[in-house]
Amino acid sequence: MINKDKLCEAEVRKNIVLVETGQPLTLSLSVLNRSCEFRKVWEETYDKWHPEDSAEFCRKAYRKAYQKSDKYKAYQKAYQKSDKYKAYKKAYQKSDKYKAYKKAYQKAYQKSDKYKAYKKAYQKSDKYKAYQKAYYQKHKEELA
Repeated sequence: MINKDKLCEAEVRKNIVLVETGQPLTLSLSVLNRSCEFRKVWEETYDKWHPEDSAEFCRKAYRKAYQKSDKYKAYQKAYQKSDKYKAYKKAYQKSDKYKAYKKAYQKAYQKSDKYKAYKKAYQKSDKYKAYQKAYYQKHKEELA
């Protein structure tokens, strides 16, 4: 079955089926890794069963850790103070796309229960009542 130079193709195919079904292998993994076909199937199956070990997961974890670092935060702060960023932000906020998005977002927020509860609580507050009283006294003649 096992030759030092080559692996038996039938044995490799048999172990590929065992890997896909999650059963124990008949040969050691170090021996089977000599076959490119087996190695490819093993890596695909391992990534499917252990996504936390995959390269994409590692990149995401690295990115999250980097974004929490002081170096990244200092870079972001400096970039947001730059004239280039301020000009870009100003131009974006003047765009029709942004205005439409903002309008839709505000409409949706004003329909939410959270906003309605906040508004009701604010209108019952002493601060609001004092403001309203001062406004009506100031504009008494205009409103009459």
